[in-house]
This record gives sequence, structure tokens and C-alpha cells, in this order.
Amino acid sequence: MTFTMWSIGHYLYMLSPFVLLLVLVYFTKNNTIETNRTIGIFLSSIAILVLVLRNIEIWVQGDFAFNIELLPLQVCHFANFVLLIAFLTNKQIWFNFALTLNLPAAFVSILFANSLTHYSTILSLRGIAYIVGHALLVLIPLWAYIVGFIKLDFKTLFKTFKVVAILYFSSLIINNLLYVLSGSYANYFYSLKPESGTPLEMFFNWGNELLLFDAFKINPIYVILTGLFGAFIMVTLYSGFYYHQAKKRT
Repeated sequence: MTFTMWSIGHYLYMLSPFVLLLVLVYFTKNNTIETNRTIGIFLSSIAILVLVLRNIEIWVQGDFAFNIELLPLQVCHFANFVLLIAFLTNKQIWFNFALTLNLPAAFVSILFANSLTHYSTILSLRGIAYIVGHALLVLIPLWAYIVGFIKLDFKTLFKTFKVVAILYFSSLIINNLLYVLSGSYANYFYSLKPESGTPLEMFFNWGNELLLFDAFKINPIYVILTGLFGAFIMVTLYSGFYYHQAKKRT
């Protein structure tokens, strides 16, 4: 079974997190916060398990050789651990990270699911992990917000911005360092180039890719514009959720 962009299956995939969200909220809205925290830990653990199974398949198919894709440093891979940490620690910075960065990144991966079209079949651990994993990364933060885990304030937003900025610019160094060590470029946080078929390709084409010291790749225009675009999405989402939460209190 293959995946086709903008097919009925694709549209159903885009709707799936929100349908599941309605079902989950219906059955959990009257639970205690501790019961829902247990559910959050369980769902986050399922997301991590799906990622682990995907990595095992990649590792086995690659004859047990090291593969950069096995490192969970991509935005959506790292997000699974962010959610688990959030529910385990109840720290708002992790919940805010998941809501304002991981959620939109996951939905963009659902909306522009071009990667799935390259799979010979989506009925594989890798294909299922893509479909289930990204759906969970949209579902879980929204559910956490609705049932009351996430408290929004601009002080936490500023802290979240700092963490995201550090991770984003660090990914440039990590991506290039891995090339030096392994001979293959990683693309964590999409800081080297955009996912094909996404609007970020426009930013990449506006700039020029530079090669420094015969190894360090960077497209300055793309890095800056992608960073600003990500910040815009985070602020827009945060403002919308903050306004909604403030309105509920009145």
C-alpha cells in the first residue's frame, strides 16, 4: 500500500488527530488530574515505542550499521521525549515547547507528508511510525491543553524561545559535525535544507548554500528566515491559546 499526496487517504490522515482528540477528551474530561497524567505518560510512552520500533527496522534493514536517522534529534523525534518529560515533571516549559513547536511541526509533517510517498509501502514499521507518531504529536499537546495541564504566560514563552533557539542553532553544528565523523549529513531541525514539498523550499532558494572549511554547510538566508518563520508560528499559536485561556478564566 502506497501513499498519495492530496488523496482521500491524505485528507483522512489530516483529520485523524482531531477526531481522536474529540474521542479522548470525551472519555477523560471528568478524570482527576493524576489519572490524566497517567494517561499522558502512557500515550507519550506509546509514541516513543513507535519511534524505537521504527529505528529497529532501519537498523536491521541497514545490516546493523550506524545510521544518522537512528539518533532522535529531529524535531518530531525529539518531541516524543519532550512530552514524556512534561508529564513526568509537570514543568510548564516542556508543555509549552510541545504545544508551540512540536505540535505545528508535526502537523506540517502531516500536511506535507511527501516523505510517505517515497516508501514502497506504508505498511511497514517506518510507515506506521510516521503516520501514528505525527498524529500523536498533534493529539497529545492539544489534549494536554484542553484537560488543563498547560498554563500559559509570556515569561514561560520567553524561556521556551531560548531553549528552541539554542537547539536550532546547535543543530547546525551537530549536523555538520556528524558529516565530519560519519561522512553523511544529518538535517536535524531542518537547519541545513527544507523537507521537499514544503513552503520552506522558497526560503532555501532565496539564499545560497555556502561550504566553509570544506565541510561546514550553511545557507544563511534560509537559516535566518526559517528561524523567523518558526518564531512567528510559535508567537501566533501562543497568543491564540493564551487569549483562549484568559477568556475561559473570565
